[in-house]
Amino acid sequence: MTENDNHVPDEFSEARALREKLIEGKTRMRNRLTALSFSEKIKILEKLRDRDRAIAAAGLRRKTAEGGKDSSFEQGNG
Repeated sequence: MTENDNHVPDEFSEARALREKLIEGKTRMRNRLTALSFSEKIKILEKLRDRDRAIAAAGLRRKTAEGGKDSSFEQGNG
C-alpha cells in the first residue's frame, strides 16, 4: 500500500478528533467524581433532583416523536 491508500477524508479525521476530545472530557469527569466523598456525591444528586422537579413544575418536558425520531421541547402535559 502507498501512503495515499491510507488517506482518510478530513471529515472522518474531524469526527475522530471530536470523539477523542469527548472521551477525554468524560474521563476527566469520571476521575473528578471518583475523587469526591460520598456526601459530596449526594449533594450533586440532590441538586439534580431539585432541577428535575423544577423542570417538571414548569411543564417543560422533552417529547419524543413516534418511532424514537427527533424530539423537541413542548410545554404542558409533562
